[in-house]
Amino acid sequence: MTEALDYVMGDRRPEDGKLLQVAPGIHWLRLPLPFSLDHVNLYLLEDDAGWVIVDCGLNSENCRTAWTRILEDVIGNDPVQAIVGTHFHPDHVGLAGWLQDRTGAPLWMSRTEWLNARAYYLDTSDDFVDQMVGFYGRLGLGEASGEMRKIGNEYRKLVSPIPPSFNRIGPDTLLKIGGRVWKPYFGAGHSPDHVCLYSQTDNIMLGGDLLLPRITPIIAVWWTEPDANPLQDFLNFLARMEGSADEMLVLPGHDGPYRGINFRIGALRSHHDQRLEEAAAACARPGSAAEIMRALFTRELDLHQTRFAIGETLAHLHLLMQDGEVRRELGDDGTYRFERAA
Repeated sequence: MTEALDYVMGDRRPEDGKLLQVAPGIHWLRLPLPFSLDHVNLYLLEDDAGWVIVDCGLNSENCRTAWTRILEDVIGNDPVQAIVGTHFHPDHVGLAGWLQDRTGAPLWMSRTEWLNARAYYLDTSDDFVDQMVGFYGRLGLGEASGEMRKIGNEYRKLVSPIPPSFNRIGPDTLLKIGGRVWKPYFGAGHSPDHVCLYSQTDNIMLGGDLLLPRITPIIAVWWTEPDANPLQDFLNFLARMEGSADEMLVLPGHDGPYRGINFRIGALRSHHDQRLEEAAAACARPGSAAEIMRALFTRELDLHQTRFAIGETLAHLHLLMQDGEVRRELGDDGTYRFERAA
């Protein structure tokens, strides 16, 4: 096992709207995001029959402009054989419908990820927002939970129409592209059924957001599945990946390509072990999820960051509950409180 990550491209990054080859027939595209995480990585795979696009970017003017240049200057008259979505988050499938309109290519995703994308995009009901506000209220956010109503269904604002049909990536799916066979590896925690693609021949993994080299993927509980245990799901994925060859080239959804997957798995485990200890310590006296969140996240948080932070806090609390270390009770005021189990 290596003792550090090897960033194979060093400090090199694709120029705006241009491709950078990271392996024969595999090209890296980096598009801007209007968030603190200011970019997303996409990959274009060459094939004799055309191109395959892995992830799409956000439905923003900057991303559409970049894709227009790629379609005109790189892809040209070549066909796009497929659009692959690793998971349903808007920075990864936000332009799936837009790209499909321009290329005619089918969308490939896992069924659960496509269903989530389609449901989030279509849901304009008051119930959707009411559920969200009630969820954050029970976590003790007080007035901030009501402020969530102003955000509403933000997902719908960040994506072009999610295609109404798709091709399923299932356990037995093999994608043959450019002389390589790509096998899917599924993982949950960051999203419900995230797809990574692995080429055994070249020992290359298209890792999406599950195998990021520097930051930890957001592992959070959301109002649509309020009693979920996503951290256990994520740790299960890491356990399945543990022992992979360190020579594996990981092409992540953010930051840069790297080798040293087992070192990174160890770092991710250590991070969450530490957060579990901190969350358990914060439960020495009964406290709401919001109070425990403030013990874990001491910096000032805006409304969007609060959603991520309290979701991550809850993910750690739910795993502690599963392990019998923490218990939860609903108070007369409608707020859950967590404390160390006797």
